[in-house]
Amino acid sequence: MGWKHDRFVELIKHLKTSGLTERLFATTSLDKLVISIYKEMDFDREALHISFDRDKLLWHFDYYAVPNKPPEFTRTYAAEKGIEKLDNFIKMIRW
Repeated sequence: MGWKHDRFVELIKHLKTSGLTERLFATTSLDKLVISIYKEMDFDREALHISFDRDKLLWHFDYYAVPNKPPEFTRTYAAEKGIEKLDNFIKMIRW
């Protein structure tokens, strides 16, 4: 596997090419992507936090629905499932 951020970059490229960026807002750092339906993002209100464990090659999804509460949805997925699981989450939550 090349650069250890390859999977993360693939996920971001998918967001850009899927048309989701027309209705969702996101911010990223090297190791976390936060997606929300709000332009003025509140990181613990209707926000999906996605991180990638480069050593274990696992995605970690946390969805925060309500401020100051634990995540409503927490899942871990294999590296090759990131895009599929993101698309499934978007459909499930009807974003």
